[in-house]
Amino acid sequence: MTTSRYPHLFATLGEAATRLPDDLARALENTFVSLQSGEAPGTITLQACLQHIRQGDAADGQPWPGNGRTPGQRLALARIDRANAGLTFLLELLHATERVRVDGEVGQEMADRGREGLLLACRGLAEYVDVQLHAA
Repeated sequence: MTTSRYPHLFATLGEAATRLPDDLARALENTFVSLQSGEAPGTITLQACLQHIRQGDAADGQPWPGNGRTPGQRLALARIDRANAGLTFLLELLHATERVRVDGEVGQEMADRGREGLLLACRGLAEYVDVQLHAA
């Protein structure tokens, strides 16, 4: 992949763009090109989704409501919401793996390393939520 072949992608990712598979790079470049060519407002594109994510969308994909809060507080609350959604999912997954371990089929069990990884991910997200709560 050369910079002239995918100029928008290279401008966005720099040298990291050279490590992408060609089909992914082509799809991303096409998205960037369509964005530059003036697609209708509200069109769902990769670039538009990335911009929403960078602006601090919450777990539901929408920006956190203003309600008299500063932009920094709204961003922190959106991060808390996303981290909490991820934490809830990981805990549900961990709960299911424990039920399978106790009552399920041996072939369906998750290895100890997998369960420990889920626990560590939950701890990390819980700590992150704590940091963001203090920022908000």
